[in-house]
Amino acid sequence: MSFSKKLKQKLRSGLSFLHRDRPAILGFLFHGLFEDREEIAANHVDAQQAITREQMRLFIEIFLEAGYDFISPEQEDSKLTTTGKYACITFDDGYANNLRMVALLEEYDIPATFYITTGNVEQQECFWWDVVYRERIRRGAQKTDVSREQKMLKEKHHLDIITYLLREFGDTCLLPWSDTDRPMTIEELKEFSAHPLVHIGNHTRNHYLLDQYGYSEILEQIQLAQIDISNWTGRTPVSIAYPNGNYSPVAAKAAANSGLQRGLTLQKIKNHPPMDGNFQIGRFTLWGNQEIRTQCNVFRSDIPL
Repeated sequence: MSFSKKLKQKLRSGLSFLHRDRPAILGFLFHGLFEDREEIAANHVDAQQAITREQMRLFIEIFLEAGYDFISPEQEDSKLTTTGKYACITFDDGYANNLRMVALLEEYDIPATFYITTGNVEQQECFWWDVVYRERIRRGAQKTDVSREQKMLKEKHHLDIITYLLREFGDTCLLPWSDTDRPMTIEELKEFSAHPLVHIGNHTRNHYLLDQYGYSEILEQIQLAQIDISNWTGRTPVSIAYPNGNYSPVAAKAAANSGLQRGLTLQKIKNHPPMDGNFQIGRFTLWGNQEIRTQCNVFRSDIPL
């Protein structure tokens, strides 16, 4: 993080005391949950936010101390008030390392919602961006070059991305290296979803970036994931987290026509009840390489990000 960005964030954190903790629903995006920096440094996965267990603990405690109630995007509107302060913990993709959250959820008696890409769970294949990251890093590439390649691939059809990976890195490139990079198994997801503090949401069948596809392909991706999750867990999701946060009116229409009631984006905005019928729910992103408390101060405020 550059000096100018750090200074700007510190300024926002200080100013946030003037406009903090007004009634709202704050959504937060996570991907992996890591034991420590050593696990991240092993480079089995693109750590993205790089949040460790202890950083997650601090994040939770900050919001509890500030008087927030933790809820799920699956929460019934009838249980929300316009004067409440709420926080939502959400994880995208379905990494097996998310199972570590159970201990924290139990410790603080709070819920979290996990948005599952069901194709990776069923096939036990790594997520494509992790394959690019770990394969390039072990070949000596710079992270900036890896990021550029990942960005390029996001413009391609998902099937073309897989073809690219197989050509570049070989037939076994999608196989997990460890518990760090693998998705949950179906059996793990079944057990996980049965926990009263765990909620499961839709993250499509194959992580298609939905704003790049037509209605029929979007509908298929959403409905296949709905069927998978329902078959595996006995519960049918009521919310979807759009992969990569890529939202479009067509994607929202397909989600609504699949029986979903809510859609989560990556817009850096606060939300307010009711949530039903809202397919543009915002989420903030917490970064492990930045000061946690300073970020939380800014998220709690009405200072524009």
